[in-house]
Amino acid sequence: MLNRRFLFRLSLVPGCLLLLGHAPWGQWQVYRQRHMLFLSTREDKPSYPFSKTLVSIIELYLPEASPKPARAKDYRTVHGLLSTDQMPVAVLSKNVARSLILGEKEFENYAPVEMKLLYDFGDIVLITRPQMPEDHAWRIVDAILRSKKFKPFDYEKDLSIYLHLGALKALRGAPIPDE
Repeated sequence: MLNRRFLFRLSLVPGCLLLLGHAPWGQWQVYRQRHMLFLSTREDKPSYPFSKTLVSIIELYLPEASPKPARAKDYRTVHGLLSTDQMPVAVLSKNVARSLILGEKEFENYAPVEMKLLYDFGDIVLITRPQMPEDHAWRIVDAILRSKKFKPFDYEKDLSIYLHLGALKALRGAPIPDE
């Protein structure tokens, strides 16, 4: 009698373990919340190496952001991650970023995605969703400016991508906006 109960209870253990199975999606969301991920894509060749450079600078001047480079396999994934607010910022070639915003060329099969400019590095731009809090945008741009690794861009000239208000305040030397 005791053996049957013990064997029955023992047989329940594997079933319970299966029900408690690990699904990584919940942890991926936590990872995204703990780290500022800089999205790039394999299809936009210069974006990933540049995102790694940018991450090393942000890591030095804004370590609490815990920045990490993230690379999507294709433009469809970039569109999906940005349009659903799963990624806060992206490092893309300027022409690819414009195409994303306008829904053209590489993104002609997808709806346009509203994005704001954080910093223009010349051929590459750092863009974000408009919902990014002003103080976060300010901190990122301030870290880039303090690094003195990139020349300041003329934000009043040739802005084909609208500038984020927090980035504008940092570029003008204004104090950090309230949270």
